[in-house]
Amino acid sequence: MAHQVIEAQQRLELMKIRSAKDRVVLYLDLHAEAEGSVKLKSELQDIASELGLTREASYRTLASLEHAGAIERSGDRIVLKRTLGS
Repeated sequence: MAHQVIEAQQRLELMKIRSAKDRVVLYLDLHAEAEGSVKLKSELQDIASELGLTREASYRTLASLEHAGAIERSGDRIVLKRTLGS
């Protein structure tokens, strides 16, 4: 039950963020393993819905992050390459 409460709190924090890019980055940070990779457990459109974003906005945001070199996508895995602020 404690795990469910933590997940609910994380979802609320994500929904408070206005920027799609910041929402996606925080989502990836929250779900990243120690080496910075995130194994997607559901479809990207489901994750977009969880983030309160349209499918198109989430795809554009991921493409922008990938183009900027902040992430690397491969199949069902996303690797955080660097923090955006640095």
